[in-house]
Parts: sequence; C-alpha cells; structure tokens
Amino acid sequence: PTLAHLPNGKTDFPSTMAPNTANLTTWMTDNQEEGVRSRGAVIKMHPNGFEDKPIRTYPWNLVPDNFMIALSSVFLLFVAPVMAAIISSALLAWAVVCGMHMVIPGVFAAVKGAVSAAAQSVGNRILVDPRNYSYIPWQFFMMVWAPLLLAYAWQRQAANGFEPVFFLLYHVCRIGPRFRLFAHAHVLFHKEGHDHKGLYKGPFRAINYVNQWWIGMFYGQTPMSYETGHNKIHHRYDNGLDDMHTNLDLDRSEPLSLLIYFPRFWLYWSGISNTFFFLSRGMWSLGFRSGLGCLAHHIVMVVACQMNLTFGLAYVVYPFFESVIFFALISYLWHAWMDPADPSNGYVNSVTILDGKDNIWNEDFHVVHHVSKCHWTEYPAHYEKNKASYIESKATIFQDCEEGEMIGWLLTKNWDELAAHFVDLEDKMTHEEKKALLLERLRATISKVPSKSD
Repeated sequence: PTLAHLPNGKTDFPSTMAPNTANLTTWMTDNQEEGVRSRGAVIKMHPNGFEDKPIRTYPWNLVPDNFMIALSSVFLLFVAPVMAAIISSALLAWAVVCGMHMVIPGVFAAVKGAVSAAAQSVGNRILVDPRNYSYIPWQFFMMVWAPLLLAYAWQRQAANGFEPVFFLLYHVCRIGPRFRLFAHAHVLFHKEGHDHKGLYKGPFRAINYVNQWWIGMFYGQTPMSYETGHNKIHHRYDNGLDDMHTNLDLDRSEPLSLLIYFPRFWLYWSGISNTFFFLSRGMWSLGFRSGLGCLAHHIVMVVACQMNLTFGLAYVVYPFFESVIFFALISYLWHAWMDPADPSNGYVNSVTILDGKDNIWNEDFHVVHHVSKCHWTEYPAHYEKNKASYIESKATIFQDCEEGEMIGWLLTKNWDELAAHFVDLEDKMTHEEKKALLLERLRATISKVPSKSD
C-alpha cells in the first residue's frame, strides 16, 4: 500500500509495515485513537502485483475466500430449497388474502380500524412513547401465536413423526402470508433494540425485552444482538472496516461476493463475533450481554435437538438459518453502495427507498436511521428537511420497489432495472449515467477506489 487518505487528511502509511491485511488493520485501529475512523480509509495499491488482490479485513483475512464460498454453498444447498418452498407458499397465501380483500374490502378495513383504535387507546396508557401504538397488535398476537404453533407442532411430531406437508404449513403460518408476521417481528426486534428507555412504562415494564427474548426465539433472532452488536458495532462504524459484518472489502457487483459474506454475517447474527469483538477490547458489560444472548439462543437450539433431533432441526434451528439468509441479503443490500471519494458518506452507503412496497414502520428510510436519532414517525419529514444533503451526495435513492426486487436485480446483474428505479433528485442524469454511477459505487472497495492524489 502506498497511500491512505482518511477523514483527517492523513496520507502517510508507515513504511516499516509490510503490505498485509493484519498490519493494515492494526495501523487503522491504532490511528483511531487519534480520531481516525477506519470506515473512512481508502487504500491505493502499488502496481506490483498486489493491486488485483482484494484486501480482507481482520479476522476475515485469516480464512481463504474459497473456503467461505464452499461453506456458504453447502449451507445454501440444504437450506435454500426449503426456504424457497416456504416463501413461495407464503406468497400464494398472500394472493388468497388479497383475493378475499377484493371480495370483502369493508370487513378488512373495519377490522384494521378497530384494532388500530384499540391499540392507540391502550398505547396511551402503557407505552413510553404512545406513537409506537401500532407495535402492540403485532407483538401481543405473536407472543401467543408463535408458541401455540410450536406446541401443536410438538404434539403432531410425537403422534405422527415428521410430516413434510405439515412442516411446510407450520412455517407458512409462523411467518404469515407474504411473511407479514416474520417481517413485522424482525422490525420489532430492531426497534426494541434501539429503544434504550424500553417500549413499556410503569407496571408494564416487564413486557420490555419480550420481543427478543420470547418472540425472537421462534423467528431466529439471537437475544441482545441488536442493543449490543448492532448498536455498538454496526452503528458505530456504519459498515466500515471494524464492523463485524462489513462488505466494504467485497466487490458487491459480483454475486460470488455474497457467498464470501454469508459466514461473517452468520457469526454476527449469532452473536459470536460480536462477543469476541467486545471481550477482545475489554468492553466487559457489552461482551457479557452479547454472550448471554448468544449462549441462551444456542442452548435452546441444542436442547430442542436433544429432545428430538428432527423436531429441533425442523422447527427450532431452521428459523435461525432462515433469518441468517434473509437478513444477510438485506444487510448486504442496505450497504451495497459506497462513494469512492468518501466511503463514510452515509447518504451513499445506506439505501433510501421512496414509495416502497414494503415500508414497515418507515424502515425504507435507512439513511435517516443511520444519520439521525429521530423517531421513526419523523423519518419522512427528516428526509424532506435534509433533501439538500441527499442532492449534494447524489444519494443512493430508489423508488417504487422493495428490497426483494432489488436483491434479485443485484444478484442477476440487472443494472438497467436498478438504474430505472434510481432517483436523481436533480433530474439531470441519463439512464446510462445512473448505471455507471451505481456500478462505480458497487465495485468500489478498500483496495480498488482511487486516492485523492490520482
């Protein structure tokens, strides 16, 4: 490595260090003590044979890419077909629900209105922030629905053994038509993890942590991972080099990179790498909480398998595998783009979706989630208020689409479709210019982006 320009203007690289990833990471980490964020590093390689060799951040530099690819391939070979069958069935169930809605729209509207009004009334009494009242119906339904389903599955398994058709129906009922229950559950885990005061007040404070410690077990969520690993690692480094599930060192325009990414996300999602991160830095409280959630989740899965291996794998372990795949894809997409000139630019390295087809509690305003601490109901207003910053950065904004579609376009290299949905707020860019910008930002990595001196 010859040059590294960072946010504080430093361009020197210690000549005493050999050009290897471990030393590179050590240098960046040491310089963080002087106020340098490693997420802002841009490395230019000598034209001496190193330039095409990707840099991997620690500890991923310890494992060959081909091993990661092989590991992910074996994992997906077993899990992906099952997941595809369940998701397809859930989409079919959604089509049925939509058909019923067309036949009896008034009934759906009346039920939704009554539930919303009741939740708002209750929320005013028991929530710290009454604006979160729409959480209540989803949370309380899943608190009961998910364990009842699992209890019935255990009863069926004991009586009839493993039934493939029932297995499929169980998971469709668990995740809901078009995975509505699954999606709302995981957004709730996310919201709860960020709400440091807790969602409930007074005598109802006991309900705090129910999402991740109870409901989460049925949906593959490791307890405590959001308030520790997500908040204190991911939001501190914003997908930078010290983020335990960064994709900054991967060429995100190549689908093969996702296979390299899966194992590191698995370790993050399980809490293992987060616990290692905290304990290795002497952050004992965070390490203990992260480790506690990680240990609890793995004990539940092991005990279930010991009680009945088939039942444990099919009904307790599978949801964890499912969530690893699903949220590895989501995480990979949310931070797929990076400004080569300013890798720490949050308006570029996080995605915003306008008029999204699946915008649960304003999660599509992902930039606001990273650059502001405002309440989720204020996300659209924050976007409008700060639109000048989005314009200045040529922010990563898409419109009239959803994450699943975008993941499909990304993995099939459908750059035309991505460009068609990309929003140029100044309305000056041609279709080809949008494609070029998106590809430049997808291909930019810590070993490929140009330095300011070029």
